[in-house]
Amino acid sequence: MPTTQASLPTIGETNHLPLAEFTQVISLLFEPTALLTQRICDSRPFESYDKLLDCADEVIKELSPLEQLEVINAHPRIGENTANLSALSRIEQGTKSDNEDAVLAKWAELNKKYEDTYGFRFVVFVNGRSKDSLFPIIEERIAHGNKCQELRTGLSEMVDIARDRAKKLLATASV
Repeated sequence: MPTTQASLPTIGETNHLPLAEFTQVISLLFEPTALLTQRICDSRPFESYDKLLDCADEVIKELSPLEQLEVINAHPRIGENTANLSALSRIEQGTKSDNEDAVLAKWAELNKKYEDTYGFRFVVFVNGRSKDSLFPIIEERIAHGNKCQELRTGLSEMVDIARDRAKKLLATASV
């Protein structure tokens, strides 16, 4: 899997960053969302990135439904044009397959169906899986989910993604 030049400052440094630079750190872990960034920033200092992410998880759960929609819709769609993805999202969504055009077309269709059903973006922790291997997950969630559960699931998946990113970025920084 390709690597990225992104890295995280130490948690001590992060605790003292001005908001603009703190926003860059949170955008590495999540996707850019001013609302979430401000709420996490207001909760500093943190003992570790694990504690920062525990805080983010709690902040997300305490947001109003409209605020939660803002946060989840900051996340990119699977199969979205790579020009619209952050560097980490491009890496997580993997390399192109032999039938990439067909896979992307199906993702466009499924994303639209999911968003028409629930009113927000589908989020799943890809974790190195191919885009086409995720079709059964979104299809199942479209067929059998409910809006409240889907929102909770998507937001939880975002925190899982952020935890994985932090782990990888911190491991890279300590090498």
